[in-house]
Parts: sequence; structure tokens; C-alpha cells
Amino acid sequence: MTTLQESYFMNIAPEPAAGIGMCRLVAQLDGEKVCRIDPHIGFSHRGIEKLMEEHNLLQGLVFTDKLNRSAPFSCVHSLVLAAEKLLGVKAPKRAECIRVILAETGRILSHLRATANLAADTGTDIVYPVVRKACQQAYALLDTVCVSCPPAVFIRPGGIKNDIAPQSKELIFNWLTKELPPVLIEIEELLTENRIFKSRTVGIGVIGEQDAVAAGFSGVNLRACGVKWDLRISEPYEIYDSLSFDMPVNPEGDCYARYLLRIFEIYQSMSIIRQILEMLPDGDVLLPDFCMGEKADSLTALSRRFELYGTGTALSAGEVYAATESPLGEFGVFLISDGSEKPYRCHFRSAGFPVMQALDLLTKGYDLADVRVILSSLNILTTETDR
Repeated sequence: MTTLQESYFMNIAPEPAAGIGMCRLVAQLDGEKVCRIDPHIGFSHRGIEKLMEEHNLLQGLVFTDKLNRSAPFSCVHSLVLAAEKLLGVKAPKRAECIRVILAETGRILSHLRATANLAADTGTDIVYPVVRKACQQAYALLDTVCVSCPPAVFIRPGGIKNDIAPQSKELIFNWLTKELPPVLIEIEELLTENRIFKSRTVGIGVIGEQDAVAAGFSGVNLRACGVKWDLRISEPYEIYDSLSFDMPVNPEGDCYARYLLRIFEIYQSMSIIRQILEMLPDGDVLLPDFCMGEKADSLTALSRRFELYGTGTALSAGEVYAATESPLGEFGVFLISDGSEKPYRCHFRSAGFPVMQALDLLTKGYDLADVRVILSSLNILTTETDR
């Protein structure tokens, strides 16, 4: 390898090219080989953690949703669980079931997009239109199921904003059995045994089990190193402990292993949603203390709306941490309250930040052309990394 004086540096930006947000990578190169990569973040920083201190919970949901727009409900879910933990309340059973359905739908959307990005960076652009059409169908489904309620405020403390549409079970079942399976079959036919795709991903971006744990990896990126850790099974929340599904792992720790696990997890998410559809109970979807009523047809109801939206619900004094298994990995929320309606402090545990710190280890010794492939396989979103 050349010395520092003989090597040269290259600015790689914007990255990730097909993701959300951007970062800058400064690479030290020895010819075409990467000697070192220094990631520079901050280009997508919006000060959301600080903004949370000036807004009540319902207002803060909108900020939190902007952290990861490619996986709706994922970040908001963690914030709501943290708030409920602080308030000492538990959502109704029907609301918990619907939350899990929405979370797993968001996981499917995120994994599909990550797969399309990886395929495009390895030269298989045909996957993009296939995934784009599937995502459009999924978003249309969510719009109908949530009765046109924005994802940012549908999941909220105490349950969900309103019950799902009456025809939701039939629509979701039709999506799972007729619309989504052909998409997955086509993606697998295009990629899984594609020799060009495998030559660009097998043995590329390898990280070992011990290094991944030490770096703080979670989600698919950790399980692709052979580590069995999934919060839905290891530390279950909502109704995950009453569901039956597998935790796939792959010891290879390379880009191809991450691709395989995302495809497998889509099938697991489909199984989870089908199980919930069979057991979905009747009942309320929002606790009475958080309910505003369907219509503000009286002065009392109108005042209640202004109180909840404008003032908010007072949080119990204390501090809590709650985390969910988001599509990117463990997304956690650390809340501190002084007893007022606004959080005294809110900190997000990003799933992508530990991965960003390990980019130097993941890319060292590989070709410059492999950097984009490695980034896509890790599914890093800088809006989630830059709070």
C-alpha cells in the first residue's frame, strides 16, 4: 500500500444516491483500492430533537415521522410506545393489532426499496419499475385502510386515531395473496441467481459478528452477520409475543446476505399480517382519555380538540427508553419529562448512525466501485442518522 503522501483523496457525494437525504464521503485511495473512508454527516440535520422540546406529543409525531419517510409508522411507533410507557397506559388490543399490521407493511415497503436501490447500484435497473409499482399499490392500500389519515398522526398515544376502514381485511388479504407475491417472485428471478448481481455482492462489504456487535449494528445488518437479535422476539412489544414467525440469520456478513435476509423478512412480515387478520378482535382503538370524538358538534367537544392539539397531554415526570425493530434496525426513543405537556428532553437512537461509523471498516480494501454497493446494502438513510 502506498504511503499517505503518495495516496490521493476523492470526494464522494452526494450519498446515498437513491436514498433520502445526503452525506459526503472522503475516500483515501491506493489506485482503485479504498484505504480509508471518512463519512461527513450533517447535511440533512434539522434539529428535530431540539424541536421536540417545544411541542407536545401530538405535534411531535409530525417531526418524528420525517426521520424515515421510506418506512411509514416506524419512527412514530417508538415515540408513541415511549410516551405510553411514561404515562403508564396501554393501548387497546385492537389498536395494538392494527399498529403491528401497519409496522409490518412499512417494513415491506422499506425492504423493497432497499432491494431496488441495491439492484440499481449493481446494474440491474429493471427492478426499479417493479418495486415502484408495488409501492404505489401499498400506499394506495394504506390510504384506504387509514381512511386517508396521514401516517404521521395515525399511530398516537393511547391507540390509533380512528378505526380502519370496514373493507380493510379483504383489501389487505388480497394484497398479500394476489398483488405482492408476483412482485417478490419477479425480484428473486431477476436477482437471486443473477451472476452479475452475485459477483458484485458476494464477499463484498464483509463484517464479522464481533465487529458488528462492537459497532452497535442492529436489524438486518446485524442478523446478516449471524447474530440472533430481533426486538420483536428478544424483547417483544405490542402483540409480537403471541405471534409465530422466524428470525432468519446469515453468517456471511456481506452485501448478498443482507439482500437475502430482506427478501426473507418480507415473507415473514406477510405471515405476521395474515396471522393478525385471523385474530383481529373487535373493540375500541383509542383510550377514552385521548379521544376527541368524531365530530366537534358541541362546545365541549370543540374545547377538547383545542386542548389535545394545542396544549397536549401532560406527561408524568420521569425518564423512559422504548425501542422498536424498525426496518433499518433498532430505533429507540429516550424521553425525559418534568411533568409538563412538552418533553424536557427527547433523544433518538438511530439505527443508521452506528453503521455510518463503521463505513471505514466495511469498505477498507475493496474497490472504489464497491462503495456504492456496500452503502445500498446497508440501507442507510441520512435523515434518520442526522436528527
